[in-house]
Amino acid sequence: MRQFELDDILRAESGDLDAQLRVQRRKDVLKWNGERRRTALRRATPLWADLAAIKAFYKDAKRLSIETGVLHEVDHIVPIQGEKVCGLHVENNLQILTKTDNVKKHSRFTDNQQK
Repeated sequence: MRQFELDDILRAESGDLDAQLRVQRRKDVLKWNGERRRTALRRATPLWADLAAIKAFYKDAKRLSIETGVLHEVDHIVPIQGEKVCGLHVENNLQILTKTDNVKKHSRFTDNQQK
């Protein structure tokens, strides 16, 4: 959490109405973004998807983060919410990247990224 967000929380707790509104707005936006993401994942997951294999990717990413001390995330090779193309939430479309590399990629897909 960024410093100004922490400051707003402290101000809100002390009774600052503007800070309370900002804190509530951030909560609402985070909730909305989470719901949007979960909906996109549900829509992008076909009935034939191997959910155990998908779950294994997330477990491996968590394990790598713990073992290396570097945050790892599961990335969709073809983004599920891409501008030009939308991929599926299936094991063949997943890869484990460091958080830094995943942020650099930022939902982009180019032909040379194909396996």
